Amino acid sequence: MKREFSKNDFFTKKAKQENYPARSVYKLQDIDNKFKIFRKSDWVLDLGCAPGSWLLYIGNKVSITGKVVGVDVLDLNTQPLNNTLFIKKNVLDEDLLESGPLGSASFNVVVSDMAPNTTGLLEVDVANCLELTNRALEIAKKVLTENGNFVCKVFEGLGTDAFVKEAKKYFQMVKKYRPQAVRRGSKEIYLIAKGFKNIKIL
Repeated sequence: MKREFSKNDFFTKKAKQENYPARSVYKLQDIDNKFKIFRKSDWVLDLGCAPGSWLLYIGNKVSITGKVVGVDVLDLNTQPLNNTLFIKKNVLDEDLLESGPLGSASFNVVVSDMAPNTTGLLEVDVANCLELTNRALEIAKKVLTENGNFVCKVFEGLGTDAFVKEAKKYFQMVKKYRPQAVRRGSKEIYLIAKGFKNIKIL
């Protein structure tokens, strides 16, 4: 049975009051408060950035001396800040990097709130989410500066532990975290990875 979510829950109402297009901003705020992900003047890549709540939050955190680049196949539902660039493109496209719109840019932080359209079948949803999280990690390994940070959404299930193990090869600290704003009964958690090692593993 499809779960019906209230439009009047605490975080939804708060997002509306604070002019964010989605309640997901409070997941990122929770993560940032606990793990100190962003610093002023950081360059940040936001994968799957629509409808734009994370872009707004990050843009304010890195201030006018920083830069945020958001990528999504969907349009934003908010006006980007002056220090924000939106690229309308599928994150899975192979030409996103190098010859694509990101070129050879480097970033201090990569974040991803990407998630697939869910089917209600846990194994299928986890597998589809892992395709996106692995793509996010692949991109992070190519564009992160040394000691950079990486945050991405993960669905808990078969294959999740292997993904976490893989991420640990490239970062000094890797943890799973469930922000307060994650809905009850949801399988989503977030991978928090800090201290990119910028090493080549064959």
